Amino acid sequence: MEERSPITIPAHAAKIPRWLPVAATGLGVTGLAVSSGSLALAVRFVRELSRPHQELDESRMPPDVLMPWTMPITSPEPPAALQRSLLFQTKRGVELRGDFWAQPRPAPTIVLCHGYRASRARLRPAAALEYEHGFNVLLFDFRGHGESAHAETTGGIAEVYDLEAAIALAAEQPETLPNQIIVHGFSMGAATALLLPQQPGVVAIIADSPYARLDDILRRMIGWQLGEGTAAWRSPLRPLRRVIPAISWATVTASDVVFRVRFGLPLYARPASSFQLKRGWRSKRSVSSSHVPVLLIHATRDPFIPIAHARQIADAATRACAPLETYFAESAIHCGAFASDPQRYITAVLDFIRRSLAGEAGRSPSTAWR
Repeated sequence: MEERSPITIPAHAAKIPRWLPVAATGLGVTGLAVSSGSLALAVRFVRELSRPHQELDESRMPPDVLMPWTMPITSPEPPAALQRSLLFQTKRGVELRGDFWAQPRPAPTIVLCHGYRASRARLRPAAALEYEHGFNVLLFDFRGHGESAHAETTGGIAEVYDLEAAIALAAEQPETLPNQIIVHGFSMGAATALLLPQQPGVVAIIADSPYARLDDILRRMIGWQLGEGTAAWRSPLRPLRRVIPAISWATVTASDVVFRVRFGLPLYARPASSFQLKRGWRSKRSVSSSHVPVLLIHATRDPFIPIAHARQIADAATRACAPLETYFAESAIHCGAFASDPQRYITAVLDFIRRSLAGEAGRSPSTAWR
């Protein structure tokens, strides 16, 4: 029998440490564990994010993130005879509830949009203030909020259908002057307003503290929750907290997949992209005329939705030649522009509405209100 030559091991291969295959296998198992863990976190996160009628647990939020819905200025609400309850549906059959505060004579109508895990009740002071200045006001609860239907909330994507229904209802009210509807949104409500396709009758949008990309906010939320949950960790576990940003990124990425499978909708709402140039538009002038004027309001040191989001939205509007004005207030509170200087806020909003109704707002895109 022919004797076979012994297998020769290359010199560089002979120097491979014995622990390397074990480490490689360990890393593979670790990667699988991280992936599985991210998927499990994503399933839980989507469940909590979309859970309807879940009030914001302020005890679990940092004090500087809480929104000061207690307005410094209180205006009287209209008499009961001029308030009426509303029950209406979206095109997809989701039942919504709201209120319409009517002026004694026809006037422009402001549609107010609340934030995530809030309700129209929190906006009653703002509604009373705007009513006092001569506007009809329509307040409503988004799906899964307040008194509206027990439907999953999406943080902005599906809520567009709710806002479309509210705007259509506002136009039907006999006290609403034709083609004189203004949308005023806060936080998620502001982002939803920016996501809204062009609507007949809407002449202006006031967006107070919207996000530019929801995925960035979700990563911040997950990172903050993981940071709080691991704050008490001691050595040798404490160094593991360094991977929280990576876990947050992986969880949000997996959450988008889970969300699409469960609801058939994307999770990543991106209001900044609503200003992008669309095919078929022949000139920048036609692009500008196709957009409703926007007043973008933001606190310069907002700890929840950083000012960088507002700047992204403003930059996107500038690139698209869309009519957008900015009002950035010195405040370190989310939706804190009003509380920082109520009179300046009111003046900025009323001036923008007046110019929008006259067709003069936003002629110089992305200008700062001073």
